[in-house]
Amino acid sequence: MKYIRANRLLQESEKARDEGKAFEYTNEMADYDLLVIDDFGLMNLDIDKCLALFEVIETRDSRKSTIIVSQLPVIKWWDLFGDNTYADACLSRMTSKAYRLECNGRDMRKAQ
Repeated sequence: MKYIRANRLLQESEKARDEGKAFEYTNEMADYDLLVIDDFGLMNLDIDKCLALFEVIETRDSRKSTIIVSQLPVIKWWDLFGDNTYADACLSRMTSKAYRLECNGRDMRKAQ
């Protein structure tokens, strides 16, 4: 199992690409039985980030479990992508066989 914030995943992916190790990084992310991507939606996805996210999601699709945690409603995820084609491709893989849980309640980080 691996837990990673979305921004960190994209930063690590960019670093791996710059070092010529994008394939290895994507395969590393694909090997985890469970990948938890937290704070999805706190960033806009330019074309490079779209590609990086797509590669991770596509490599895991239908083979391994992925949990995506976001405070942004799913209906607004499409607007994050800087490219419509990647938006469609990623979101279809992220939501087609998904279970969706909505948790509403008080902010656990606020003092009681």
